[in-house]
Amino acid sequence: MKTILITGANGFVGQHLAKELADNGYTVVGIGGQQGATELSSHFSSYEVVDLNDADAVQAIDFTSIDGIIHLAGLAAVGPSFDNPMLYMNVNVGLEVNLFEAAIKQDASPRFLVISSGALYDATSPLPLNEGSNVIPSSPYAVSKIGQEQMAQYYTGRGFECVIARPFNHIGPGQGPGFIVPDLAEQLIKAEKGSADKVLVGNLDAERDYTDVRDIARAYRLLIESGKSGEIYNICSGIPRSGHEILSALQQASGIEASVEQDAGKMRPADSPVIYGAHQKLATDTGWQPEITFEQTMSDVIADWRER
Repeated sequence: MKTILITGANGFVGQHLAKELADNGYTVVGIGGQQGATELSSHFSSYEVVDLNDADAVQAIDFTSIDGIIHLAGLAAVGPSFDNPMLYMNVNVGLEVNLFEAAIKQDASPRFLVISSGALYDATSPLPLNEGSNVIPSSPYAVSKIGQEQMAQYYTGRGFECVIARPFNHIGPGQGPGFIVPDLAEQLIKAEKGSADKVLVGNLDAERDYTDVRDIARAYRLLIESGKSGEIYNICSGIPRSGHEILSALQQASGIEASVEQDAGKMRPADSPVIYGAHQKLATDTGWQPEITFEQTMSDVIADWRER
């Protein structure tokens, strides 16, 4: 396997994945949207703006020169899916179908890694959550990801080699606002610079499973190389961490002790106080283990926000 195509290559994970692949000798082709395209790293041998919703535009991609496809593109925010469920189904399932069908029409057979989500699991299942834990359609987003997995299994039956990944929470440098780690880090840096006098927080009690995006990118490389076709793999640290732990680690990494105030507008009901997963299957089949410490991730996030 020499050439790998990343869809959604201009996103948070795409940049880290391109570096991981290039550093390991791959030619990396990126496709995605216009946003951020001019800032893409040199790890891409080429990048093209392609609307993956457009079957004809996807058909114009030369799949015969591609050995593997890591499919990151899609809608990833859970909340907005409740207001527009059809959009999520059309985009998340439709993009994947367009890729497979274009490959079929070109008589190409790249190996696929389809990125699903650890958010599919029933949080009331026994912990840690493994690949055999119950999956529930808790949101239109979850339904669309379940649909992606089922389409991947369908195309596996059509003769494609296809692996499914279920990553849990991603954290690390380059992540945009809208998630707990960058939101807290941004506020701490604003306090350091004097543009804010406090850090506003929501519910910090909930514990979730966080993995550095660079470790996740390495897991994707290992899965496209040696994951078993037709199988599903969790990617997670296996360690639950609360918002209090995240804030404390960010404060320690930054040296900033800003006052903290709870904001009612940021509060969400903590239906599931603790969620974390197991990655034994991934470790057994690929040798993957998390390598970047939580403290190193927090330090790198702070450094990233200081640069911004």
